[in-house]
Amino acid sequence: MVEQIDFYIPKNVSTRFEIIKGVGIRELIYTGIAIIIGIVIGMILNKMNANFLISMSCVAVLGGGTFVLNMKDNNNQSVISMIRAIVRFYSIQKFYKYERKEDIEFNKLFSNDNFAKK
Repeated sequence: MVEQIDFYIPKNVSTRFEIIKGVGIRELIYTGIAIIIGIVIGMILNKMNANFLISMSCVAVLGGGTFVLNMKDNNNQSVISMIRAIVRFYSIQKFYKYERKEDIEFNKLFSNDNFAKK
């Protein structure tokens, strides 16, 4: 019989391959897709008003914004994953079950006789 040994990974050690701290292959793929979309939008904007600076800034904003928003911190969370968690938390219905007992008299509960004297 083989004995099971538990290995513990320290908190700030990443368990996946990262090119830069917080940026792995998945984040680079998302950034690449955003850059391609930015290039397409930039080409459309360049045809409309013939301003190369606006089209390049569109590519830079989409690519850079996606890179920054997908970068993970020490807790393995990115800004986008935090926003998703906040939206999911506020969109679910919450139930608070409580029970009110009629036999408690609140005047007696908070009277001076119930508190310790100095």
